[in-house]
Amino acid sequence: MTIVLGPNSYGKAETRVVRIVRDTPRHEIRDLNVSTALRGDFAAAHTVGDQSHVLPTDTQKNTAFAFAKRHGVTSPEDYALALGARLLEATPAASGVSVAVEEYAWDRIQVDGAGHDHAFVRRGGEVRTTVVDLSTEEAVVVSGLDDLVVLKSTGSEFKGFLRDEYTTLRDADDRILATALRASWRYDAVAVGRPVDWNATYDAVRSLLLATFATTYSRALQETLYAMGTAVLEAHEEIAEISFAAPNKHHFLVDLAPFGLENPGEVFIAADRPYGLIEATVTRGPAPRFNEMADDVARELLLTCLDVPRWADEVLVGRPYSDVGQVEARMSEAARTITDDELDRALARHPRIGERADETRHDAGHSTREQGGVDRQDADVARRLADGNRAYEERFGRVFIIRAAGRGATEILRHLRRRLDNTDEVERGETINELNQIAQLRMQGVWR
Repeated sequence: MTIVLGPNSYGKAETRVVRIVRDTPRHEIRDLNVSTALRGDFAAAHTVGDQSHVLPTDTQKNTAFAFAKRHGVTSPEDYALALGARLLEATPAASGVSVAVEEYAWDRIQVDGAGHDHAFVRRGGEVRTTVVDLSTEEAVVVSGLDDLVVLKSTGSEFKGFLRDEYTTLRDADDRILATALRASWRYDAVAVGRPVDWNATYDAVRSLLLATFATTYSRALQETLYAMGTAVLEAHEEIAEISFAAPNKHHFLVDLAPFGLENPGEVFIAADRPYGLIEATVTRGPAPRFNEMADDVARELLLTCLDVPRWADEVLVGRPYSDVGQVEARMSEAARTITDDELDRALARHPRIGERADETRHDAGHSTREQGGVDRQDADVARRLADGNRAYEERFGRVFIIRAAGRGATEILRHLRRRLDNTDEVERGETINELNQIAQLRMQGVWR
């Protein structure tokens, strides 16, 4: 009989990391519970006790603390990605690492109607979650929330279910629907490779889940979960799938007749166990490949990349393409002959750097994600971008365009200042080149 070592990993579980940002008199707090686990070629540690390739779990703990300072904690996802990359770098024998982060929310204590600068009260219940899995080949980011307790006092029924000799449950035309929701959503691999506003996406998904729960008439908790998942996937193309676990928090009507009282759906007993547990994953069906799309669908997709109909038609007639590189080459070739009128049309689809996209436009989602590295809440950044945009438009008579994806405000401003010294001809060429880069990045995001 041969005995071999199976899959294994090791790490430091539940390191409690609290990061206080004291850069200004108004402090910020991020309260994390961090667990790390390395996997790879650690067989010798198990079979012969050789620890020469093992990065101690104590070191993993220390790294979690150090990176809370060195890298900072702007979001659980960003922190987990940086921490995971560092642990892989420090452990040559590791082929992958998992970093799980729970974040506990704190609110400012209200004093005279305003949040105190450095006094907080811990928010109960809901926990924000993140699991980042890094390997030498890819990064997988799964974000979510746990123990989001929700209840609707009407707008829910449960009837017409299967019955047998052991069924005692009655049909319910109007019942309380309550759950402590656990939801997790996995980001598309392409989205993970680009700047993502993790905090804004979390807030948006949470709001969608709550709004859909509140407004969906529910014939079953299963139907509600599916509606919530559909709403998230329709609004966030950067999310590949979303999973739910929802314990049904039963509320049973109390019989008050023995006390001479009527109870028209007003007094209930909340039963915490046993409970029904509903689990579901909502995912995207296979998308049609670009080569296989109907012409009008493919053309519309191309126009979200670059709103120049002649350009889209030239790219369209080149189908089928063997790979995304081939279609990008055709895109570049078609962009070389952009006319002044076509350039004006294309630029009209793009918001100024630092400004929000018009949500009614078909490519608004692209623009919002691409400017994810620009902090619109930073007053100094907003002022410098506004001044730069104004100077550029006075100099060249058109909006400043640059591939913003993967670039922060400092780098964008540096390019803006440099390009103000360009001649009209050179700047026209740079503008077209940036439009082409944007179009190619968008095509990479939808290529199948």
